[in-house]
Amino acid sequence: MKKILVISSLSLVLGGGLYISASTPTVPSFEKIRKAHQSSDLILTDREGRLLHQWRKDNQKRAFAWVELKNISPAVVPALLKSEDRNFFRHSGVDLRAMAASFYQRAFKSSLRGASTLSMQVVKLSKPDRKWQGILGKVRQSLAAWELERHWTKEEILESYLNLAPFRGEYRGLSATSWALFNKPASGLTQKEATLLAVLLRAPNATEKNWTQRACWQEPSLCSEFPGLIANSMSRLGAFPQEGQKALHLAQRLSQSHVAGSLQTSINLDLQTFIQQTVEGQISLLKDQNVHDAAVLVIENETGEVWAYVGGSGPMASAQYVDGIQAQRQAGSTLKPFLYATAFEKNILKPNSWLEDSAVDIVFDRGVYKPQNHDHLFYGWVQAKTALASSLNVPAVKVFKLLNDNSFWEKLQLLHFKSLNDPDFYGPALALGVADINLEDLTQAYRTLARGGLWSSMKFNKGAQQSSERIFTAEASEAITSILSSKENRALGFGMDSTLSLTSDAAVKTGTSKDMRDNWCVGYNSRFTVGVWVGNFNGQPMWNVMGITGAGPIWNQVMSWLQEKYPSPGFNLHLVEEKKEKHPKPYPKVRILYPQDGMILAVDPAIPLANQKMPLLVEGEQKKKFSWRINGKTLVSAKEPYLWTPTPGRHTFELLSGNASTQKVQVIVK
Repeated sequence: MKKILVISSLSLVLGGGLYISASTPTVPSFEKIRKAHQSSDLILTDREGRLLHQWRKDNQKRAFAWVELKNISPAVVPALLKSEDRNFFRHSGVDLRAMAASFYQRAFKSSLRGASTLSMQVVKLSKPDRKWQGILGKVRQSLAAWELERHWTKEEILESYLNLAPFRGEYRGLSATSWALFNKPASGLTQKEATLLAVLLRAPNATEKNWTQRACWQEPSLCSEFPGLIANSMSRLGAFPQEGQKALHLAQRLSQSHVAGSLQTSINLDLQTFIQQTVEGQISLLKDQNVHDAAVLVIENETGEVWAYVGGSGPMASAQYVDGIQAQRQAGSTLKPFLYATAFEKNILKPNSWLEDSAVDIVFDRGVYKPQNHDHLFYGWVQAKTALASSLNVPAVKVFKLLNDNSFWEKLQLLHFKSLNDPDFYGPALALGVADINLEDLTQAYRTLARGGLWSSMKFNKGAQQSSERIFTAEASEAITSILSSKENRALGFGMDSTLSLTSDAAVKTGTSKDMRDNWCVGYNSRFTVGVWVGNFNGQPMWNVMGITGAGPIWNQVMSWLQEKYPSPGFNLHLVEEKKEKHPKPYPKVRILYPQDGMILAVDPAIPLANQKMPLLVEGEQKKKFSWRINGKTLVSAKEPYLWTPTPGRHTFELLSGNASTQKVQVIVK
């Protein structure tokens, strides 16, 4: 009687199948299923295809990139078939014996034993929107499985199942589950790990106890090892695989313009890893000086390919998701090379030209600007190449005044500094880098100098070279390269042996913003440009940290690593040897400090004129031997400051040595 009932049930299935065959769903092709598979993560690989970073985009499920069967551990398929479909290679989509046993168990033993083959499950996974429940649904699923097996190979069915099947909770596919539970790719699974995953498929959310029991039923010889392995797996469930977390800020950036899936980048994983370790080491050394954050960008000069993108200092960062490469910070002295290049290009200055480094008040329409060097010292007459490489401030402001137009600001615009205000907002202080910029734009600007004045956009993938824009002449660019690559030129400011000196050719410039809130070190050799920023994302000042001690050591280590791994030839400069400019007349021992020539003052009508004074100031050890001549007649000793009462009109102030005039300035009072 029981045998007749089983046969009748099976006949009903087969008969039902014939009756509804016309409505059997068309099975999609294997390639269509594979192409339609969507990773929940944007998976970045490096320039050699190695896993770089995974950035989650789909919060509904967790599925990684499609994994080919040949890249799955050989322990997986036997464990899967033992648990799910022992007759997989003997049936044609439907296991009639298993189906009959399932009907028998349901009818006589109240068991919910299933009879779905892997082929039937793939049908269901490939068309989750269809109704597969009930007898008719099961018949429809069986017919679709037969059709599937006529068009797909067994290997394609196995590969699809392992990429689509739900394993536990939100995890779909073997790859995501393997990383989540065992922190390894599917290719590295052991037999006991494969067993645990295989038995999990029937009860994805089983308790640890039930999970252990199922695994022990399947592999009794490994039973003692399952409890500890399951406990460890559950403790790490949900964590990102650490092997794929090497470019957080790049992934965060690219996720805004790329859908989930695999994306090969131009990043060099070895360099990226080395820089992260270097940054963390340097920030650890500086933590007692209130330094928490840093960023590094490396670009290949000719191609524009980004080889490293480290936007923060890892676990020590004050704000994990702030991208230090795109954050706006004050430029400091890093803009000076573009100022001098502009002057060289306009032929109003040469590397050997002499500039006066001395206390000065720069008068402009918003007031009086008093630039000083960071050490508060002045060096008298210096050549332009020394002033630039040693980062002297007064000569830079004087170069800005020599330009006497907006050409420097216009060059910065052409260099694609994207956040500049109008030139009047900065005045001559623009020469000293009061503008807010970011590391990306700055590194790109230095790369322009490395390429002989040609700017092109950077890119995150390997590919065709970008079109270029001419920003500076080759001659002006090479002059800057020559200046910044000479340790003799920077000896006045940094000495002959500093973190800026390498054993190979490299042009480099540092910068420190007001109150030591930011410091920079950017430079290049013939192949790569490296930009480094160090500071605090919250804007707090560092304590006694300059570019040479903060960003400089990182730059040195990165550039040295690049030169060792990817040796670059020295600079191939074509500069014509300049005739040595004659040293200017001896630096004056006494000179006018205040007022400055061209100043415009206004008296306050609300204050009695007798109470309004303008100081006459002279600097120099011999000033007691000098005197003032005011408007051609009044004589006043220059030994001490003299308070002069201003009156409307144009006034002339001369500094006399005996009866000889040594210096003269004019002031307008309104």
